[in-house]
Order: sequence, then structure tokens, then C-alpha cells
Amino acid sequence: MEHIYPAFERGRIMKKELLWALRDYACSALQIKYLKYANGILSGCGIHPEGSTLRIAPGMIKCADYIFLITGEETVSYTPTGEYTSLKFRLKEKEDLPDYTRYLTEFVLDESLERRKNEIELCRFKLKEGAVLRTEYKDFYDIQTEYDTVNLAGATWSCAGQNTLSKDITDYFARKVLECEKAEEHDIQFAYFLLQGQEAADYRILIDYIRRKTGESVQDVRKISTEEAFEKLVDILDGIRRGTGTYRNNGSSAERRMIVWE
Repeated sequence: MEHIYPAFERGRIMKKELLWALRDYACSALQIKYLKYANGILSGCGIHPEGSTLRIAPGMIKCADYIFLITGEETVSYTPTGEYTSLKFRLKEKEDLPDYTRYLTEFVLDESLERRKNEIELCRFKLKEGAVLRTEYKDFYDIQTEYDTVNLAGATWSCAGQNTLSKDITDYFARKVLECEKAEEHDIQFAYFLLQGQEAADYRILIDYIRRKTGESVQDVRKISTEEAFEKLVDILDGIRRGTGTYRNNGSSAERRMIVWE
């Protein structure tokens, strides 16, 4: 194998072979890094409502097994409908030409919450007439409030092998855990783990944490969707705040036991 790295020095001529090397490296590096990742948001793409416009921050999205770089802010206009609307990234067309491959993509608002193979959901919302869409949440549970709120619980985020919860959601959960004086050591450590990661948390780790906190079986917890995982994190956070640690499926607090050595 031959690997060519150009010498960027004054007076050097960039030959076509060197330009090819740069092209191949730039295009292939990201594709290789995220080869085993599911289609979804890899980083960035934060949502900020402003007036009647949704502003979408730069980021990276894997769609139809290709990495798309969103290098500048994008905007989408919206109006209140009183029904759920999904903000999606969509691959409209792929055209293979002799000299290059052309991808045509767009950010669109869709009343269908169903996600096709060429679509990635960024958020959803249900906005009433005269109301203002918001991303300032009162508390962790408020992320999934039905009306007038940018709901990130169903957003299509990517991790190795499958989809996972939004990085914004897990970071918010972690910060709320660290605010709890009654948080146990393993909860604090998990919160640190979530905050220090540069990418969305691996879903297998999230559901294993949920399993250990809820006492559910491995088989049951593996079947839960990201929306269900969010709801369970809401209950877990409530248990941490009350100092009961875990919670049971029937809603009762976990019993605490004390062992006394005579």
C-alpha cells in the first residue's frame, strides 16, 4: 500500500496525484470512522426557533449510509397547525455521474411522523395558533411536553449499530442528576460519563443503566424505543430526587435494607 501526504511548503507545486490524495483522504476519513454507525444525526444540528423560522445549526448527518456535512446554518419556515409536525433531513435524489456523485438534500416539515429510509428526524412539535415554539424547558420531563415545545425524544440520533437518544437529552439528564443532593455514586459517575462524551451515548449503555435502575430483564429493556427510554429516564430522575434510588414497574419505591453485624 502506498500513502501519499503532500508537503505544504512555499514553492512546492501541487501535482494532480497530491490533489487526488487529499480528495481521497477527506472523503474517506469520515465514511470509515462512522462505517458501523446507524443512519442518524452524528453531531450538531441544534434547533433554535426564531419568530416563524426554525434555525438549524451546522452538524453531521448520516443518511442512506453517506455522511453529509451541514457546514452553515439552515432555516425552515413553520406555521401553527395544532397537529404534530416533524422536522426532517431528507435525501431527495442521488445521481451517479462520470466525474462525481450528486446528492440533493433538504430540510422539510412533514405532518407524517413515519420516517422513511431516506429521512432523518431532527425534532417534532405541535404548535397551537398564537403560541410560541420553545426550547427552554422547565425541567427534564418538559422536553416531551405535547404542545408548543421542540420535542427531541424521537429525534434520529446515531451510535454504533443502532439509533440512540439525542446528545442534548442525555446531557440535560446528566446535569439534573448532578443537581441532586441525594444522587448516589453510580448515578453521579453515569452523569459524568454522559457529559464527557463528544458524541451521543451508546444506546446499549443507556438501556443497561435503565435496566439496572428499574430491575427489568435484559430481554424487555432491549425492546424499548428511544421515546420509551426517555420516559424511563424521567422516572429514574424522579426516584433520584426522592432519594429512593430505583423505581419499580408498579410505581412503588425500591426497598432499602440495612445489614447489622453483631
